[in-house]
Amino acid sequence: MKIKVFYIFLFALTVNLAVANSHSIFNLKIGKYPIEIKDSIAIDNLYFKVVRDGALFSSSNTPNIGTRIIAALDIIKFKSSRGIINIKRGEIAVFNENEFYEVPKGSYFEIALKKNHPELEKLSEWLEPTKNKMVYEDNEFRVFEERLNPGDTRELHSHAQRVVVRLNDVQLTDPRVHPNGKSGAGMQVANTVKYAEPMVHVTKNLSKITLFNIVFEYKIKW
Repeated sequence: MKIKVFYIFLFALTVNLAVANSHSIFNLKIGKYPIEIKDSIAIDNLYFKVVRDGALFSSSNTPNIGTRIIAALDIIKFKSSRGIINIKRGEIAVFNENEFYEVPKGSYFEIALKKNHPELEKLSEWLEPTKNKMVYEDNEFRVFEERLNPGDTRELHSHAQRVVVRLNDVQLTDPRVHPNGKSGAGMQVANTVKYAEPMVHVTKNLSKITLFNIVFEYKIKW
């Protein structure tokens, strides 16, 4: 009987220890709780930790981790302390540090805000960006859809420390420097993420499609 149980356990372990996707995320599930073994960390700095197609911080009250956000790259559905979450590409689900959620399956980013980050850099001026759509805001950070029509320009505006999830392929430029762009520069690749430092700039969309990004930005107190 013991030998039979052992082989059943070994079979289950073999089945669950499998490559989840091309980003080499492995799922190991023993009993009720999944254990994630990952090499898919996209960003890890003093302000953010971002994981692609996996969740390192689905449990509540993780040391040094505050709010976590799931940004969908496809249709995903998962359980959480708030019930069933259904979001599609370009939508987000925000969880405070006391909430928890099941590790989602599918294509998405998990963006975690670090609690003991250095003081945010304060720019010499703050010019609010226009033509964006705010989708979430609290005292610490905000999330907005960054959209810009083909050929359109976003006039001089400011940014704090932020993570940008890119949802389509476009080329951007600062027309003050390169009015018609620079070959190979300013290219944004869909389904990628980047961290950006504070800056004040002008943005022009050189592409034939609308820019669509999701921006997760700390709020600077003035």
